[in-house]
Amino acid sequence: MSWNARGPQCDTHCVGEREVRWTAIRKRDRQVVARCLQGDEEAWAELWKTYGPLVKVTARRAGCDEEECRDVLQRVALIALQNLERLREPAKLPAWLAGVARFQALELRRKHRQTEELQPWSAVTEHDPGADLDRKHQLTVLHQAMLALDARCRRLIRRLDLKDPKDSYKEVAQDEGLSPASIGPIRRRCLERLRKIFTSLSQSSAAKH
Repeated sequence: MSWNARGPQCDTHCVGEREVRWTAIRKRDRQVVARCLQGDEEAWAELWKTYGPLVKVTARRAGCDEEECRDVLQRVALIALQNLERLREPAKLPAWLAGVARFQALELRRKHRQTEELQPWSAVTEHDPGADLDRKHQLTVLHQAMLALDARCRRLIRRLDLKDPKDSYKEVAQDEGLSPASIGPIRRRCLERLRKIFTSLSQSSAAKH
């Protein structure tokens, strides 16, 4: 009975504390926005110190990897710089930033999904400057390029591009301790690194011959 009797009092007290806290946050946001609009660089730094993590978390929930989250943060910062004065209710700053971050994250992921399959394994050797070299030598150079990659890139390329049948993104993500949404972008970057290394090694081989 005593718990029931005290429960409502505790609830009322907690609600009151939350309201005081949110009132203080809304007041702070109004002040920060006003200072930003006046060109206060310290206020701008304060804004992103406070809400940069919110933008990144929103992007992460939309399926972005760490590099994409940084890209989203830069995009949101630019949009905020250009449109902050249009924010009619500065107290809604966090909701506005989160909304912009989600839209930018989904747009970025959409564009990346469209390009993920445009970089197949064959594209690594597609523009080989040492194409006149025999196939055996070309494979040797490709092997050397693979060894120059970091271990994770080698594993991903072997499982997603060389293995037959290929492993799924979900299987690779589980084994690597990553989210399935991050595998595509990481694979794309690994193939691009491999292509650059292969091209460099091929040029060197062609010059020697």
